[in-house]
Amino acid sequence: MNGNHLFVTLCFGAGVLSLLGWAYLTIDRPRSNQLLVKSIWLFVLPGAAIVALPNSLFLFPLSMWALVFVEECLKAFASRTKVSSLDRFWLIVLFGIWELMLVKSMRPFTDDFVLSHWHRFEVLGLVVAACGAVLMHTVTAAIYAFHFQRKTWAALGTCWAIHTIYNEVMSLFPLFWALCAVIFILLLLLIVLWPDLEQDGLSANPY
Repeated sequence: MNGNHLFVTLCFGAGVLSLLGWAYLTIDRPRSNQLLVKSIWLFVLPGAAIVALPNSLFLFPLSMWALVFVEECLKAFASRTKVSSLDRFWLIVLFGIWELMLVKSMRPFTDDFVLSHWHRFEVLGLVVAACGAVLMHTVTAAIYAFHFQRKTWAALGTCWAIHTIYNEVMSLFPLFWALCAVIFILLLLLIVLWPDLEQDGLSANPY
């Protein structure tokens, strides 16, 4: 198995495992199946349309910043479709999982992304970096779900900044050190942003 095939297999497998983990963590939520189906309409289909666009459309300066803004608009819109804070959180977490499983895993087929001669450990490191995006989207899910609830534009701007900084750090610095730094910072942010569910009454009412 060459590097491209290994990357696809591992990325897709990591996405499937993440989706199974999501299903396990939301098994007690009455509308978890609805969230999963809704995420296909809100994230998968628009994402497929974006991926299908020719690469020439993304060659203008700061195009990646604009693409991040589009992604965050999808998540911001999704956050306005659910009343329950926890439902909003689990719905937006699915954005990162679908991205890992259906977009990042397909990069060898859609980009000039050649890993044929990479060592297996190098490919594994790239897969771990791809999985890091799921954590980043989880942090933004916490912002959309538990903070700025009546200020969607404030949440959108904050999440766009986090998403853009994440991408820039991962592209500008050596992979290992960038990954270590962003995972540490993202975990710290998630801990800080996570609400007291009992105090806020979020765990008592699954609806």
